[in-house]
Amino acid sequence: MPIFETNDVQLWYDEYGSGDEVVLSSASGFDGYPAVLANGPTNCHVFTIQARGFGRSTHLRAAPEQGWLDQWADDVIAFADHLGVSRFVYTGVSHGGGIGWHLARRHPRRLKALISVVGTPHDRDGDTSSSAGRRAVVENRGNRDVIEKQFRILGGSTDTPERAALREKTIASLVRSHLGYTAEEAQINQGMPFPEAKTNEELSAILRTVDVPVLILAGMRDGVISPESALRAARSVPRAKAVLFEDEGHFVARERPERLVAEVAVYLDELTS
Repeated sequence: MPIFETNDVQLWYDEYGSGDEVVLSSASGFDGYPAVLANGPTNCHVFTIQARGFGRSTHLRAAPEQGWLDQWADDVIAFADHLGVSRFVYTGVSHGGGIGWHLARRHPRRLKALISVVGTPHDRDGDTSSSAGRRAVVENRGNRDVIEKQFRILGGSTDTPERAALREKTIASLVRSHLGYTAEEAQINQGMPFPEAKTNEELSAILRTVDVPVLILAGMRDGVISPESALRAARSVPRAKAVLFEDEGHFVARERPERLVAEVAVYLDELTS
């Protein structure tokens, strides 16, 4: 059974591939990406870690004292230590990307690179305790209409009937998943990455201190991670690279992971050249 124990909690993980490049990822759950990185053209050795508080990992009645994102980041490091991996590539989607940004600040020497997928730190509007959408979901847990509305906002617009049909399947799957959450899972609100930054200017100052190569993959139709937030990170982080897909939204990792794989393959080649 793929379970790793750390700090009195159990973390469920899955392993894919056997390539030389170790890629770690953490999130509440996974669907497609990043497991596809185990195949060509990337051929990585991928480990996906279900974050504490969710699914088959240990559930918690209260938030960790140091905050969810810092705790999840430290759990990734503990898992890497368990594997005996000193340096690795981290990739994360949405809140999983937020974990990566906290990893980059707390443990920069452990990362070869951060690949952030629709996960750059949010635009600031004064309240960094949560995005408005996440707050609505937590406060109205079990309310199908509220949850579905927030996922529709997240996904953004689509242009073709085929993409619209795929979007409906994505939203239906996410709504079912959230309605199936336990009470402990449903109350988790990780907040925004770097919550101490109350303005966009303060956020840019923090991003300028990130000393890790970063690839930013974002959708210009994303309903919560704006193109401006992706560009802010790209302008601020030394050695950053950004790829923005005009026709993608927040669900690109679920709906078209092959587009991400192509960009990751190019980036990993650039890292070693």
